[in-house]
Amino acid sequence: MSAKSSFFRQSGWMVIATFIGGVFMAGVQYEALHGNVMEKSDCNDFIALLRWLMVFGAVPSAALQTIFAQQAAAAVGEEAKAELTVSVRALLRATFIFWLAVAGLMLAVDGPISQALRIHSPAAFRVTMLAVLAVVWVPTFRGLLQGLHRFASYGWLLILEGVVRLGIFIVLVNWLRGGSAGGVWAVFVGQYLTLALAVWLTRDIWGAKSTAAFLWKKWIIRGVPLTLGMGAYVFMSTQADIFFVKSYFPNAANVQFYNCAMFIGFAMTQFIAPITAVMFPTIVRNLALAKKSDALVLTLALTGGFACLAATGCTLFPKLPLAILFPDKMGAAALVPWYVWALVPLALANVLIQNLLARGRFAATPWLIAVPILYMLALRAIKPVLLAIPDDFSAFKVIIQTMGFFCLLLFGVAAWFTWHRPATGASDQDSAAGR
Repeated sequence: MSAKSSFFRQSGWMVIATFIGGVFMAGVQYEALHGNVMEKSDCNDFIALLRWLMVFGAVPSAALQTIFAQQAAAAVGEEAKAELTVSVRALLRATFIFWLAVAGLMLAVDGPISQALRIHSPAAFRVTMLAVLAVVWVPTFRGLLQGLHRFASYGWLLILEGVVRLGIFIVLVNWLRGGSAGGVWAVFVGQYLTLALAVWLTRDIWGAKSTAAFLWKKWIIRGVPLTLGMGAYVFMSTQADIFFVKSYFPNAANVQFYNCAMFIGFAMTQFIAPITAVMFPTIVRNLALAKKSDALVLTLALTGGFACLAATGCTLFPKLPLAILFPDKMGAAALVPWYVWALVPLALANVLIQNLLARGRFAATPWLIAVPILYMLALRAIKPVLLAIPDDFSAFKVIIQTMGFFCLLLFGVAAWFTWHRPATGASDQDSAAGR
């Protein structure tokens, strides 16, 4: 089988698995936003806590997945494989200790934090903090599967997580009326069951015998740029704007309309992101073996094509995804085209950022992390403008346009460093191999 056909086959499976898993994940938010199983305040709390979980846990976890995907893909010799084994063990210990300290501190002051986030259920916030560890660890093991091209197992993990989360949600929220706390418990159970399976699937890696020493300095030199670089994309993709919307606009019903548009945009980016997951280890492995690769061109073309096709469909038929997912929230149709087009450059930026990180071109990292920082500052700065707008939906469009501008800026930064490489710095091969 040729490299190109293998790439398309693996990408196709990852898209299918993500779609199936995403359908079940969408079912959770569909049930929450539909209005029949949760009060509006509980629903908004649940959605906000999901975003809080993503911001608090997904940024470091996505970075760890990228780091281990790169290290696993580059592990072509026995020495590199031994180094991978001790790296996994050391980072699991370190992240557990860090989580224990941070979660303990957050739980000690959960009351003020819940008030600041306008979370009505402190219990839901506590469960969210307990789920953070699994949110961080699951992508770590996914990174191993990704780097070793075990995409069959990777895809089934995605499906399992969605199935379990929806099943537990139906039991705790639909049947037992557990509210936002029940919804977060569904996330908790789904994450930890997925973690257990991921640990088992990668036992030959982290469980291998190794006497190699873990070189913290070497790992940090490689890991920090990867963490910050991926963090820039992940933070932009977590839709942190919902925190500002929830804080600025007290009308819970209108915030739900924004949530619906946000979810459709988020679903679009998550549907096409798996293509990049295949590209990343392919580039790293080819660099380690001194082979040429056209994975970037293929991934950029596929991602751009899918993103533009989806955005065009949502523009021509904005009520269609709402009719399928949120039939009682058709008023969100006015926001859907704005949201999906705002995220198109973000999907393309993801491709370019992961290509830069796979090749070890870390000069882009400081500029990448500047974008989400400026984005947060901009959302705070425009608060007087938003509050002066009498119509919430018009104000929502201003927020979405602001997000779109910074997504485009992130793409521009990634594109500049992709095609305008500085004359100095380590070669792609040396950076990818960690030499």
